[in-house]
Amino acid sequence: MDAVLAPCARSGIKIITNMGAALTDGANVVITGRVADPSLYLAPLVHAFGWPLDDWDLMGKGVCVGHLLECAGQVTGGYFADPGVKDVPGLARLGFPIAQVAADGSFTIAKVPGSGGRVTVRTCTEQLLYEVHDPAAYVSADAVADFSGACLTQAGPDEVAVAGITGTRRPDALKVSVGYLDGYLGEGEISYAGANAEARGRLALDLVRERLELTGVPTGDARFELIGVDAVHRGAGGATAQQQPREVRARVAARTATLQHARRIGREVSALWLNGPAGGAGATARATDSVAIASVLLPRHLVTAMITVLEA
Repeated sequence: MDAVLAPCARSGIKIITNMGAALTDGANVVITGRVADPSLYLAPLVHAFGWPLDDWDLMGKGVCVGHLLECAGQVTGGYFADPGVKDVPGLARLGFPIAQVAADGSFTIAKVPGSGGRVTVRTCTEQLLYEVHDPAAYVSADAVADFSGACLTQAGPDEVAVAGITGTRRPDALKVSVGYLDGYLGEGEISYAGANAEARGRLALDLVRERLELTGVPTGDARFELIGVDAVHRGAGGATAQQQPREVRARVAARTATLQHARRIGREVSALWLNGPAGGAGATARATDSVAIASVLLPRHLVTAMITVLEA
């Protein structure tokens, strides 16, 4: 008997089988804290087929199923589309993927019939490599999957068969993400359009930088950038005379030790509306807590899984 898996349309409640025990006890929905994304799909397979948790090849195959499904519409053409290069039909009605899995771990990826998007070897290959540092050792809490021997075949329209996946023993440690307050984030943006827009945007950034120095706001890790020019490609150096952008958006952002300094950044950018270069408009400002994350490894034996069953 095959198992059919599909992503939950709502991410607020995660349908999983933490070690399969909850489903074995008759649970219909399992709500959990942060877990490895592939586990949302591996656990139902373990429950449905009775896979041993130490059969590393089966675990590796199940992790691969989960990795392909975990981002939902991404494997059916979302985040894949590039007009004229990789066209995807029906994105407005993008269908979620479906995995049809056999007891031996072999599986195919398809999508909801009649829905938009597409399932091809290319869409599945991109998702297979997504967030993977080492294809031969994709580390998950349940196993270390090996994608290096993967063979993807177009089995039919919007259907791809995946083979060649193996696995090795799970790690002895679990990843724990710890959130902590790390100061404040201050940010301000303003737009300039028309002739000489980039030069006016750069003057605006220079003015804010000088104003922050004059008012005692540290700018050591601040970002002064023109969105669309050098915000992503750092140090791009601007466009040539023949490629001058007709509009830019100047952005200043920095992490600060105090809320007062964070607010000052947005206020200085907003002041450019009247005190800066000509034609500034659409200024915005915000100051928020900066929540950082530190990831650490915790020995597995220190973690005890607990299941609480709530009856309707």
